Amino acid sequence: MKRYNNNLIVRFIFNYPLFSQIMANGISELQGYDEEQKEMMKENCIVVDENDQIIGQESKINCHRDKGILHRAFSVLLFNSENELLIQQRAGEKITFPSVWANSCCSHPLYQNGEECGIEGAKKAAIRKLEQELGTYKDSVNPEDLTFISKMHYKARADRKWIEHEVDYIFVIKGNISINPNPNEIQKTQYVNKEKLDLLFEKSTKDDIKIGPWFRLIRDNFLDNIWENLDELNRIQDNKVHHMEELQ
Repeated sequence: MKRYNNNLIVRFIFNYPLFSQIMANGISELQGYDEEQKEMMKENCIVVDENDQIIGQESKINCHRDKGILHRAFSVLLFNSENELLIQQRAGEKITFPSVWANSCCSHPLYQNGEECGIEGAKKAAIRKLEQELGTYKDSVNPEDLTFISKMHYKARADRKWIEHEVDYIFVIKGNISINPNPNEIQKTQYVNKEKLDLLFEKSTKDDIKIGPWFRLIRDNFLDNIWENLDELNRIQDNKVHHMEELQ
């Protein structure tokens, strides 16, 4: 006859209501969201301090709920040969910031496969997501095609439940790259020049047009300089973490 550890049984029974509550909360928070998007919330982000030093890893859902946990992200700005910027409207299925307009591609390096290795790791993550989000062909974008510009630390609440708190690596790609956007990630794309982008931002203050807060910060603090130096991006590169005020 098997003997059971009574102490373990008592501890389990004592903790069971708390365990059940934790499990129920985790399920209920994602209830009603798209299945593909829910699955990606299990991925582990790279947790960092305000100087971008790695201090651990945490699930995407935990990094983006309640008060948020500071983690790494990246933003890609893709320009064609006409120096027009590709922008996207995020899919309605997205859990955080659905249907907002944003830069060409934005996501997170994960704590896996070398993506935690600074700039080069963020490039690996960017290439992975360019394929998954924008549908770029495999090997059509290589690490050397991505020019690192800078980093920004920002915090922006989406709603009462979800928040962004990130050290965002900003990259530029220049070239005519074929795309086939994933409808689960993106509902619209378009190339814009500076004037058209300014008009979109202007309309966002009046019409029902939403713009991602990270893209607004990139536009207000980096984009003009990038546009003016597209042929000499090395002139504007730095390895600083630019700390932005929290957006409401």
